[in-house]
Amino acid sequence: MTPGAPTPARHYALLLFADFGHIAPTLGVARELLARGHRVTYVVDERFGPLVEDCGARAVTYVSARGDFYRAADPSPDRLARDGYDLLVDTVHTVFPAALQALAADPPDVVLYDFETVAAGRVAARVLGAVPVQVCPSHAANETFSLRAQMWDPGHPLMAEGARVLIDFMGEHGIGLDEMGRYGTEWDTRNLVFLPRAFQIEGDGFDDRFAFVGPVFTEPEPGLWSPPDDGRRVALVSLGTESGDRGDFFRLCAEAFSPAEWHVVMTLGRDSDPGLLGSLPTHVEAHPWLPHPAVLPHADVFVCHAGMGSLMESLSYGTPVVALPRAHELALSAQRLEDRGVGRALSRAGLTARRLAATVEDLLADPGGPAALASMREAVRTAGGAARAADLLQTWAARVPATPTRG
Repeated sequence: MTPGAPTPARHYALLLFADFGHIAPTLGVARELLARGHRVTYVVDERFGPLVEDCGARAVTYVSARGDFYRAADPSPDRLARDGYDLLVDTVHTVFPAALQALAADPPDVVLYDFETVAAGRVAARVLGAVPVQVCPSHAANETFSLRAQMWDPGHPLMAEGARVLIDFMGEHGIGLDEMGRYGTEWDTRNLVFLPRAFQIEGDGFDDRFAFVGPVFTEPEPGLWSPPDDGRRVALVSLGTESGDRGDFFRLCAEAFSPAEWHVVMTLGRDSDPGLLGSLPTHVEAHPWLPHPAVLPHADVFVCHAGMGSLMESLSYGTPVVALPRAHELALSAQRLEDRGVGRALSRAGLTARRLAATVEDLLADPGGPAALASMREAVRTAGGAARAADLLQTWAARVPATPTRG
């Protein structure tokens, strides 16, 4: 491309896991690409179609067989393996055909996919002649750090079954055994990571294949939520957008914070019913959902499940976190909070209101906390966000020629 010449309009397609936390970080990038004159298509579970269309992108929808993956409170290794296997089969037999049917007549220049849609995303990029880009809503992986190893038991029988599914799928599309290793790695040649390098586990070991662009989220309109005017501290409590009913947990949190000192804001999960919690103390307000950035600038602490979206929002405002991870990589993120001096990890097993209250007070009394939070806030705020991600995607689309298979 000639220096100074206008950037040609491109088509970007996204094949992402059917979870709000995977889709939400990409929406700001999509808006930025659309504002620059590009086209964006999501191949997405039908529940997220309106969310995608609201940002101006095209939504190609299907019905996901995701089930309770990432939702079960404390899944066993067998349950995790079964959910992972079912998800792999779904991406191969449902997501991939939906993508090909929708995109074959108008192939994208770039296909973006994530950790859970690796097979569908990489093979779709090959078949369509597009540039593959892996997006990481959580910690990235490389030759020395494996997220997969933290989540899956390599000796579980379903791992071998999953490998056979992949071999058959790739073979159907002309990918031989000599190439399959490259298609099965946990990272790609180009990776967008939605957290700053400073929060990435073993972040100094990642090279320039990984662009740590930080979180991308929309700050709400002023006045959406206002803090109490009586000087009490504010605690925000959430288990994420899809947590479902965890009534006992939220009632415990209400008890942990003294009404004389604290005002507590709870977000219970989309489509939840605050009435199921029963009568709450007057110092607690409960919402099915409320954008966390509306509360975090006023919050003294955020109690959450350690989802990366929640952590990045909190750290973007310099709010310390008490994390109670459920499973999967969430425990790694909770530990990372402690490693960086910006939060505490707390087990949900045997949790009491007194223990939670003591952990919050210990965190807020940490003399090193303010400096650590300021440093991390700077790292989050200067990572580049949507504009940097769009710049990189334009560059990657321009530098890699289309393959001969491209229509």
